[in-house]
Amino acid sequence: MYSFINQIRNYVWLKSLAYIIFGLLFLFEPHETLNIFIIILAVFFAVFGIINLISGWWQRSHDDITSYSLTVGVSQLIIALIIWIFAKPLLAFLPFIVGLTLVIMGISKTVDGIQQHREYVNVSPFPNSLYGILLVLVGIMLMFNPFGTVLVVLQFFGATLVVMSILDIVMAWRWSR
Repeated sequence: MYSFINQIRNYVWLKSLAYIIFGLLFLFEPHETLNIFIIILAVFFAVFGIINLISGWWQRSHDDITSYSLTVGVSQLIIALIIWIFAKPLLAFLPFIVGLTLVIMGISKTVDGIQQHREYVNVSPFPNSLYGILLVLVGIMLMFNPFGTVLVVLQFFGATLVVMSILDIVMAWRWSR
């Protein structure tokens, strides 16, 4: 039982170390790390696409049972190309849509707060109005600086990875005592 717990603890240390490295990269160099991540993801799909193409051609040349390897390989190569070309524009477009949604929700919350004050005299419209105004402001920020917002989210993600890793290391250290 002790060796099993020791093995789990070793994997926690390894996982935590990887999280700290990736977290620090995302925290201090989010733009470059995002570029590297997009390249790695595109290469991943391309490599498996090539493997499936080779497998499909080999099966076809040896008159084996036909599989979907050729189709899957071509699909994976197309996905790799789409990721390579369109990942950044899609990431930049996503915060715009989220920002627009937040602006609409913020306006709705503000109007609800004002209408609620008319319906219930002893209820202040201030909390709902403040919440609505904050949603509108965050939505506008997302709409007009989408890629910068993505980088801030990546930095937050990196900081979260570092904190989670440190907590995992502390828990693994407590387990070992």
